[in-house]
Amino acid sequence: MEGASAKWERAMNVRIIEEIIATRRLYYYDEANQKKSISVIVGKPQPAKDSQEFQCPFQLIGIGSQDTQTARGHDSIQALQSALRLVATNLNHLNEQLGQRLIWDGGEKGDLGFP
Repeated sequence: MEGASAKWERAMNVRIIEEIIATRRLYYYDEANQKKSISVIVGKPQPAKDSQEFQCPFQLIGIGSQDTQTARGHDSIQALQSALRLVATNLNHLNEQLGQRLIWDGGEKGDLGFP
């Protein structure tokens, strides 16, 4: 019998990030002025199974596509840097859609804390 978490994972088309190395919490206020939380999760870079590259999983939870995405690089540092750049790109795009309402407590207004 399939467990509830397996059903949820399949329904959401999400891969579980096995080893999380970094997280960040952001939030925004929706049209009803309800505070909505967004989590950024970055996994540990690992050697890719299908090549000599490395891959680094990341996920945005609470907004947009919540699918686990993968950045790649020649080594683990490049894969991690690629993941952080892709997170920044996704957050900036979502922030534009939200009318610049994403907030990170660690930065100035409009600063999401990513390069």
